[in-house]
Amino acid sequence: MILLRSHVQTWMQARSLAFSQPVCLWDDGAAGAPHFIEVAGTPGRPLIWVEAEEGDGEHPQVLGNKLAEAVYRTLRVQLFGYGMPWTYGIEVLRSCMDRLGPWVFALSGAQHAPGLARALLTLHDEQNVVILHAPAALPDSVLYRRVTALSAAELAVKPAELRRWLPNGDDLLDLLADCRGQLRPLLVGLARALNLPSPLEPSPEGPRFLSGEAPQVEPHLLLDALTQRERWAEALPLAVRTQPARVPALLTAAGPHFHERGLHHRLHDLLCALPADVAQHEVVLRWLYSASLRAGTARTVLPRVTAYLHLHEAPELRALHAGTTLKLAERYREAERAARSARTPLTLYYYGLATAEERPADALPILRAAVDCAETEGTPHDVVRNAQALAATYTQTGQYVNALHWTVYALRQYDNSRMGDWQRRLAVLNEWAYTSLLGGRLEHLSGTLAEAEAQLATGAPQVYSLFQTTLADHALVSGEPLRALRAVEAARQGQPRTHQGWHSVQLVRVLTELDRPERALSVAEEAFVLTQHEAPTYTRWSTLALGMARAYLTPAAAVPLLEEAMSAFETPLKADTLVRAAAHLAFSHLHLGQEAQARAVMQRVAPLTAELGPSGRLLLGGPAARFQQVWDLLTPPQTLTLHLLGRTDAHWAGQPLKLQPRQLEMLVLLSLNPEGLSGDQFAALLYRDEHVARSSLKAGLSRLRDVIPVASQPYRLLPAVQADYLDVMALVQAGRVADALRRYEGPLLPGSDAPGIAEYRELLQAALRQAVLDHRDPALLSELALKLGDDLEVWELALERMDAGDPRRAVVTSRVRQLRVAYA
Repeated sequence: MILLRSHVQTWMQARSLAFSQPVCLWDDGAAGAPHFIEVAGTPGRPLIWVEAEEGDGEHPQVLGNKLAEAVYRTLRVQLFGYGMPWTYGIEVLRSCMDRLGPWVFALSGAQHAPGLARALLTLHDEQNVVILHAPAALPDSVLYRRVTALSAAELAVKPAELRRWLPNGDDLLDLLADCRGQLRPLLVGLARALNLPSPLEPSPEGPRFLSGEAPQVEPHLLLDALTQRERWAEALPLAVRTQPARVPALLTAAGPHFHERGLHHRLHDLLCALPADVAQHEVVLRWLYSASLRAGTARTVLPRVTAYLHLHEAPELRALHAGTTLKLAERYREAERAARSARTPLTLYYYGLATAEERPADALPILRAAVDCAETEGTPHDVVRNAQALAATYTQTGQYVNALHWTVYALRQYDNSRMGDWQRRLAVLNEWAYTSLLGGRLEHLSGTLAEAEAQLATGAPQVYSLFQTTLADHALVSGEPLRALRAVEAARQGQPRTHQGWHSVQLVRVLTELDRPERALSVAEEAFVLTQHEAPTYTRWSTLALGMARAYLTPAAAVPLLEEAMSAFETPLKADTLVRAAAHLAFSHLHLGQEAQARAVMQRVAPLTAELGPSGRLLLGGPAARFQQVWDLLTPPQTLTLHLLGRTDAHWAGQPLKLQPRQLEMLVLLSLNPEGLSGDQFAALLYRDEHVARSSLKAGLSRLRDVIPVASQPYRLLPAVQADYLDVMALVQAGRVADALRRYEGPLLPGSDAPGIAEYRELLQAALRQAVLDHRDPALLSELALKLGDDLEVWELALERMDAGDPRRAVVTSRVRQLRVAYA
């Protein structure tokens, strides 16, 4: 048979006219087209072979998966993954041909995928070869160019060719005549004549038995073999047909396989075909519901899900149901319940997402735990999904550097694990691009976005929409506002009415860059009207857009809208949008001659601007020349700087101050109450003895005014304040635990017994302590233990979390032993 292959190669190449044109094989199964295709590939021009089946043409993602598998089988390189339409794969291959080709592209079953067949013909050139195989000639609409067409008669083996293969085989000429020269029956007859096993036929996945020649295998043995080889696309349908009781166990691996490849309709149909007793199994219901969500048939499955959850805990099904169906309050409650019942990568993921919707800082430790859990117990898909959610939450809290590092980690994990869910990779890539723009990390960004745009524009329009807004942002910071406008308008097309507010924010920003404020106002007013009776989640965006547009034309009318938008994006926090609202509100105040109000607005969001790069400021503000005065407000000309954690260090306008303890207490209390204090409020916070308070407060304030400007009615500090104790609390609230602990050098004014000081001192220490305990990082726990000194619980938890080889372990162990003795 090896010798036969060599002769077949010579025979087929003679018929192909040296591949000067695309080759079409019109063979209904007997003429040996698969053998021709197999020998067409060479080491210098490897074969990428796809086989389409009936119905594939209606599911572009199915063909895209087959194309992705064919590329990986041949090249052992994941040029693109699963879940994408075949058009995307074609564009990727086209872009790589010069660098990685040449190749032979073959499509069997071309009649089932005419669109793919036509696209492949465009790839044939002097270097790359295309072969199409179908039972009969394809229509001219597919064969748009000249081809070399070989029918079954032209593929037939001639007697002279058989003699060259088998010089002593004259007795086989009758067999050849009976087969009419057709290769498949000829090979079967030769095998029988030579007493050899039934011949195998080439296929994209390797040799296979000819139709009707395969040995009969017991279904359970075949299922075992398919499972061992992880051929889940074949194993699961076989189990559904012949051994449904094995389906729940198979779904542990088969569910993710179908999910990553975008085969949600197929998975849904398979699981719906199960008998009732198996269909009610928890894992079956979980994957059926997941598939139905993607396939758009969730309403048909939802009653079964809710009925099951009423009787069973089912943590993963409960988390999936909560995260995809329930309203916010109920969603959080059910997601928390699921995570408390079982800490899995999926339950922690949905618990973290639900928490982030109201308290993003509180969601960070949950999502970090979700990543940890995925790394130890989950799949690569779990790791990438959870890391992406963590990155998005860091963005939500204004921590763009952390967000960028986590998106890079997620992309690296995706690539290293050879995952197939390409849409997940594109979502992470989009998150990386946006955080790069906000943080001003623009290296390599242009090339990456341009490559994605070129591939997605024709290859996957439904995924391309994900990139439109990021492409617009990049165009804006690149000084191409007209290109940005085209991208924004393209992204806006076809979006639901409820989403018009979100899109109008970006559209208003681009139009103001183009100096079209009247057009921006018209767009914003339309979105405002269309969304006014919707949930606050939708209306807050249109309120912001209208406020932004009016800031350029009628700033007085913009102020209440932007104040409302700031409140909406401050609780729950969405840092980038909150900064956008604040910048436009400050811009409006400046145009009204209200510099103090503008400065107060920007100081309110100052901690959230620390990691913004120049490109981030350009995106979130307005035209650079007009908004520079807004960003200048973040750097006050004179600042009162207080370092009072573990020390007493005060500076005013860059000069050191010598202050009495009581004056320091007054400054702290005034800084903690920037809105101001009445005399009674101030006295109650400063003095424990009410009789002393009234006689001493005014005298103390008089002496303080000799050093620092303090306003009256109410009492408040006039200069901006930068204080370590305020920074630590802000960092804790933003979830930046490591940074907060690093800034915390000791208790606030430990010698002070002023009621307001003592209360804040205890609050700050308790908040920092709890944040570190929740974080559970051994390095942070050790640092906190050293700073708190005798907190046994912290020392014990630090010891518990340390690795056996940690060099700090001996010191921590000794300290725990000392404190246990002391407390005993």
